Amino acid sequence: MNPKQNDGTLFFAFILLIGLIALTRFTNLKPHWGSLEMRPVSSITVSGQAKKDQVNQIASFTAGVESIEATKEEALNKANEAMNQLISKVKQFGVKEEDIKTEQTTVYQETEYVTEPQPMELQAVEGSTGVSSMMYPPRPSTKPQKGSWRANNSVSIKLRDAKQAETLLAILNESGANYVYGPNFSVDNAETLGDELLSAAVANAKQKANDIANANNQKVGKIISVTEGGSAYPMYGAYDSVMPMSAGMGKSISNAELEPGSSSTSKTVTVTFELN
Repeated sequence: MNPKQNDGTLFFAFILLIGLIALTRFTNLKPHWGSLEMRPVSSITVSGQAKKDQVNQIASFTAGVESIEATKEEALNKANEAMNQLISKVKQFGVKEEDIKTEQTTVYQETEYVTEPQPMELQAVEGSTGVSSMMYPPRPSTKPQKGSWRANNSVSIKLRDAKQAETLLAILNESGANYVYGPNFSVDNAETLGDELLSAAVANAKQKANDIANANNQKVGKIISVTEGGSAYPMYGAYDSVMPMSAGMGKSISNAELEPGSSSTSKTVTVTFELN
């Protein structure tokens, strides 16, 4: 045999061997006495859950002021002045500037409809004795006209110590605000907790897969796929919010006793494992 042909045959055999090793290592092709046979992957799909309850640490409020005046400038000035005083009191209480956010500012002129006086109308009426004339009031006539100016300003406030919610609520109700919403209680570390729960949910799914595999004399292998089923909305404890209270209801406003309660956060995943 030609030495060059021999070298080529050896090189071809070497490449073929490497290819066969790669097929059996990285695919589902298994050698069987000179033939290649495709074997289906044995797998199992299970769901995993993780849940944690936490005492709420944050209380959120929304407070707004409204002013109705004859001119736009007066309405804006009074609304802004009242809001500045409200924010000043909130900051004095200890809420940081980054936890106070302006939500909405609006100003608009109201439209009023005025009924104009109309003279009585003489109408012909047909009766049993013939046709007669009678006076009837006309249909009311309304005319739109520009009215007062209304200015609104509202802020959201995040209180990072829920235990002080009652005190802040009293301050807001006595600050000159026209309306106060809150508190709405929540946890402070929802995003970080979600990452921890995701890992715990995968571990829960693996435990379930192990239990099923052991019952069938199999072993759980690597993860083939993971699908996050979403995180549940926090379930707040009792008395986590109160009805809006208007300011100016008297010199002294009695606030409801507030309970922060707790929030339940959960994660759900669907995991497919390889079975050996």
